[in-house]
Amino acid sequence: MTKYIAIIGLLLALPMSNSAHAFIKCDKMDDAKKQKKCEKSAKKSLDKQKKNSEPFQPSTLGKAFASLDAADKNPFASDDFYLGVKTTGIKPVDEFTAEVNQAAATIRMAKYVGHLQKSDASAATALGGDLLPKLIALKDSIAKIQEKGQGLAKDPKALVASPMDIPKAIGAIAGTVPTLAKMVGDLPGAIVSLKSIAGGAAGAAIDKAVGPVQKAMDDAKEAVGQ
Repeated sequence: MTKYIAIIGLLLALPMSNSAHAFIKCDKMDDAKKQKKCEKSAKKSLDKQKKNSEPFQPSTLGKAFASLDAADKNPFASDDFYLGVKTTGIKPVDEFTAEVNQAAATIRMAKYVGHLQKSDASAATALGGDLLPKLIALKDSIAKIQEKGQGLAKDPKALVASPMDIPKAIGAIAGTVPTLAKMVGDLPGAIVSLKSIAGGAAGAAIDKAVGPVQKAMDDAKEAVGQ
């Protein structure tokens, strides 16, 4: 038990990275060998993420995204933007991971909107406008989610009815650490990327928000030792 707690404590204290599975990025490579290596790595990562998980439903972000719930339209079910969710059956842990998934989906949707802009500018503009306030709100919520995760990790025994479920609880919480660390680094860029897409008053709102968001993310990085 002490070993499990020590491991998760280390994970929560140290910055970690989470490689993105970007097949689109692989397609842009001119070197055939590098492209093949990129695709192999992306496929391996994707297969791991898909194991025992279901694609995040865009409507969870709000009604404006409900039209993307269908399997053939859901960006979170696609190879390039896959975001899988799974539950443990442990209520406080599942509530926490749901918060992490919501935040991660918000940032990943911003990346999808940037990609959509190339083929359907009007749809991207509409989605970008709806996504903007949610993206900016992450400035405060990411730090709160991190604090909640650290609090849960301090006493995993209090989360479960059976000691047999402690490793499951610890594993689920630890699994969010790379995602949270990546969000800290990705949020400012995600907001900036929507500027030209949202346009108008939304663009001005983004300009006003970028500074505070960057500061908040810098503070978060400092807190985890980055």
